[in-house]
Amino acid sequence: MGNKFGDYLFQLRKDRNLTLRDVERQVKISNAYLSQVERGERGIPTMRILSKLAEVYGVPVSVLTEKAEEVFKPKKTNKTKDAMPSPDAEFIYRGYEGLSEDNKQMLKRFLTTLQNEDKGKTIKGGQDE
Repeated sequence: MGNKFGDYLFQLRKDRNLTLRDVERQVKISNAYLSQVERGERGIPTMRILSKLAEVYGVPVSVLTEKAEEVFKPKKTNKTKDAMPSPDAEFIYRGYEGLSEDNKQMLKRFLTTLQNEDKGKTIKGGQDE
């Protein structure tokens, strides 16, 4: 069955620089229990716990429930439609929603600049070597 859900929780926690004990204090669950969930030794937490984890990790609870549901779904060959956003993408999306319209436009220009820089490096790297 794999441990996609546990791996996802682990990655969320690490990306936010949280320890098991940090989450234990905030969610009021034992760090041993969370560790077991992350390693796939325990099942999917209850909705109450998922809600608290979502709050601590700064993601919508729907993201965690959808990821949990993947455990029970048969594997699909076309992963692009059902792909889960990475924790970084979720973090960026949440930050974007809170920006003013001017700052959203500035962020879009910045992202375009970074993408163009990466494209330039790829092209130059390929020609120089």
